[in-house]
Amino acid sequence: MREHGDYVSDRSEQLILFSARGPWNDETMRRGVIEMAGHIAQLDHSNRWGQISCLYAESLMPPSTYAVFEKQTLVRKEMGLSAIAVVIKNSEVKLTIVDQLSRVYEKANIEHRFLDSIDEACLWQQEMNIPFNQTFAQRFFKANAF
Repeated sequence: MREHGDYVSDRSEQLILFSARGPWNDETMRRGVIEMAGHIAQLDHSNRWGQISCLYAESLMPPSTYAVFEKQTLVRKEMGLSAIAVVIKNSEVKLTIVDQLSRVYEKANIEHRFLDSIDEACLWQQEMNIPFNQTFAQRFFKANAF
C-alpha cells in the first residue's frame, strides 16, 4: 500500500522537531517510527527531552495507525519524553486532532500543550527546561511548512 501523509523530523539538542501533514496510514507511521528512533537515539537519555510537533491539514489517524502511535508514545515516555508542544495549522478538524492526541498523551502521562505558534511552543519548551537551539528550531519549522 502507498504511504499517506508527509512529515519531516530533526533534532536540536534535547528537542525532537516534527512537521507533518496528514492524514496518515500504517505505512507512513512505520517509516516515521524508524526515522524518529534515529533522532531519539542521539538524545542524552539521562536528561529530560521534549518534542515540538507542527501539524497541518487533517492530521488524523485511522484506528490501526492510532494503535501504533499509542504504543510508540508509551515507549518514548519510558525513554524519558517529558514534554510535547503541538501547533495545529490550516485544519478543519482541529478539535478532533486535539482529542485524538490528548487521549494518548494523557494515558502516557506526558506533559503536553496545544499552542497557536512555534514561538509559543519554543517558549513553553524553555519553561519545561528542555535544552535546544531556538533559532535552529524556528528555521526548521519555517523551512518545513506544509
